[in-house]
Amino acid sequence: MRWLVFLLLLAPQAAPQQKFDPHDLSGHWNRTSRFQTFSNVFSGQGNATGTVEAPFTDAGKAKFDANKPGYGPRAVPPAIGNDPMGTCDPLGIPRLLNTEVITPHQTMEIVQVPGRMIQFFEWHHDWREVFIDRQLPAADKVDPTWNGTSVGKWEGDVFVVDSIGFDDRTWLSRGGFFHSDQMHVVEKFTRKGNDIRYEVTIEDPEVLAEPWVMTPQTLRLAANDEAGLLGESSACEVYENDDVTSQIRH
Repeated sequence: MRWLVFLLLLAPQAAPQQKFDPHDLSGHWNRTSRFQTFSNVFSGQGNATGTVEAPFTDAGKAKFDANKPGYGPRAVPPAIGNDPMGTCDPLGIPRLLNTEVITPHQTMEIVQVPGRMIQFFEWHHDWREVFIDRQLPAADKVDPTWNGTSVGKWEGDVFVVDSIGFDDRTWLSRGGFFHSDQMHVVEKFTRKGNDIRYEVTIEDPEVLAEPWVMTPQTLRLAANDEAGLLGESSACEVYENDDVTSQIRH
């Protein structure tokens, strides 16, 4: 019996579970999924088993087929493609979270202040505001923007974000998955320890025949929360030559 007690004392012990506030989403977060796609569509990498097709309308499928992505099974050289990322347009929501939040090149910081949650993105040095406990305005009262107009509320320990008013030049993710200016996005953020479960549902009557639910992803709290978020330069730079202005991604 004494030997058993001795062996138990020598056995490695699990680190104590750190206490956390499920309503505290603040910190630097990194995406853990290595495939940069929306939902469980085939990314062009790995095994296609278990993947699904997007629930496009006929018109949505026709436009999707005409897109020329620079990533995935239909990839073309970026110079002849039409992925807005290739021309340095802002990525928009939800692409900023489900595609580009990945260490060490990009990360996202969440800051919570009274009445607002603010997300800062390394990519393009972009940012987004979510107004808490406000009514979502009527769609005809909202001007389209890259990241839309967002309001959020707590439903128990889940932070639910409702967004409309998106500029239709952004894509949902690499691969040619696009949306119209009628897109409605519902996001759910659920913190469990050092992870956030991130869920997204897309409604878009002009593109999708039914709501499209993204495979849940995990955002993980960065080990070094003191690391600076914004670099000295963006991933895209503007070059001017006389009266011609162009953007080059590097």
